[in-house]
Amino acid sequence: MLNRVEAKIMDYLFDKCKGKKTVLVTPKEILHSIMPKHELTVKQLDGIMKNLAVDGYIDVFNSDNKGQLVYVVTLKQRGEAYEREKVERRKKLAFSVGWKVALTLLGFAIIYVLGLIFT
Repeated sequence: MLNRVEAKIMDYLFDKCKGKKTVLVTPKEILHSIMPKHELTVKQLDGIMKNLAVDGYIDVFNSDNKGQLVYVVTLKQRGEAYEREKVERRKKLAFSVGWKVALTLLGFAIIYVLGLIFT
């Protein structure tokens, strides 16, 4: 499961790759897309990109364009299914929260009824 920063970066990469097989992205573009909420260095971003590659979301290669670092990013199968995975994660979270609220309300109702019976 991705943490918040990885998810933000993956959101950006997924949007950038829509309809394309491979895209060129600079670290500056990615860092700008997640600011001001998350501030990272290029070294930290490089580590996150490698982690996304290891997790099977993307293939990433470093390239040089006029002396500037550029990532060559291709979505893997898991990366292409990222949007669906994100929706499923939200559904599970909503179900989990709903279930916990229902159990809490049920507990309150039982305590209320028992209080009425034994007082």
